Amino acid sequence: MTDQISREILVFTRYPRPGRAKTRLIPALGEASAADLQRRMTEFTVAQARKTGVRVEVRYTDGDDAGMRTWLGDDLVYVEQGGGDLGERLSRAFEERFAEGAGRVAAVGCDCPDNRADNMLACFTALEKHFWAIGPADDGGYYMLGLNRHSPNLFENIDWGSDQVLARTLESAEEPPFFLPKLKDVDTAEDIPAGISVVIPALNEAESVAETVKSALRGFNVECIVADGGSEDDTVPRAAACGAKAVSSVPGRAVQMNRAAEKATGPLLLFLHADTTLPENWDRTVREVLQDEETALAAFCLKVRERLPRISWIERGAYIRSRVFNRPYGDQGLFMRLEDFRRAGGYQNLPIMEDVELVCAMRKFGRIVTVPDKVLTSGRRWRKLGVLRAFLYNQLVVLGFRLGIKPGRLARFYGAGNAVNSHRQIRKS
Repeated sequence: MTDQISREILVFTRYPRPGRAKTRLIPALGEASAADLQRRMTEFTVAQARKTGVRVEVRYTDGDDAGMRTWLGDDLVYVEQGGGDLGERLSRAFEERFAEGAGRVAAVGCDCPDNRADNMLACFTALEKHFWAIGPADDGGYYMLGLNRHSPNLFENIDWGSDQVLARTLESAEEPPFFLPKLKDVDTAEDIPAGISVVIPALNEAESVAETVKSALRGFNVECIVADGGSEDDTVPRAAACGAKAVSSVPGRAVQMNRAAEKATGPLLLFLHADTTLPENWDRTVREVLQDEETALAAFCLKVRERLPRISWIERGAYIRSRVFNRPYGDQGLFMRLEDFRRAGGYQNLPIMEDVELVCAMRKFGRIVTVPDKVLTSGRRWRKLGVLRAFLYNQLVVLGFRLGIKPGRLARFYGAGNAVNSHRQIRKS
């Protein structure tokens, strides 16, 4: 048995039946919404487990094998949890997997959307040197437990509905564990991670929009709204096939983004260009940054997908402009609170430089921040024009805007040098 196969993740979940799933949340959400939350958290946890590349086994209750396969896919192993309290079910699962030859096993719950693939892999790394590893939850329990041999005493004499689960588990252990980061379980409606609405303005972006939408929907509790300006290609159906909503608008990036923002349901808002993909765990970054009430607007660092000659100049310049001078541009992915965006009046209806104006308007509400995580954007404009020429076009437009030249005139100048984009909307920094 290879080391890859010897590592296993056991995902513990319940089939999402209304009235029987997430029962503690039913008074706040209702039966259907509570079950839907259970479904989404399970799907997200399974997706993260798949990313690790190790064997994934789903230990389920209140369902059957056929229903679980229809729901989560045929590529996983499904085993009913069986009888007994949670401790008995956990102990039995570990015992069975070690008896089958597993070397390191991690049991994962589905109530902690912040437990991502990198943290699951960190658990296995810890088990190379430690007998066990545990991920404490802030409610007094734990969201993940990893072992490299079975230890039934860890699951005995515990009140699994209390806030003493972690404490009793530690008391029962033969030796101290490796502690993974403390994370939040979803026990109440207030624990649900804030929803994020990702707005993608698009016009004839069929070649790139699918990957952009997919990168956005990797996050948890995220909706993706494609604001289409009248595409004549397959932009809208390709986006919809990946799970995005679509709204129609007259052409114009500012108008399109404002139109989509009107449909946003999340309290957090992220504007993303249609040729740009988000980094892993981007949603966690957005929530953490915007928890600080003194931060009004934030952006990611910029990385160009194609490694063109001298493209590092562009990336370095964007880094200095945004990190040192707090002047991010729209192609870096701007995110903020929906409430603040509306207070600022949204995007001004300008044919160009609407992102610069928004950043300036948001300063009255707090700090402008650029996080080190990087979005990956297309180098199509630099590839078409050459890095130096594209850079000069951009700087002349910025200078002209600051000197008061009318945006319409600047847009015509900019569009003349940006013939690679038929709608003249996408300007690269």
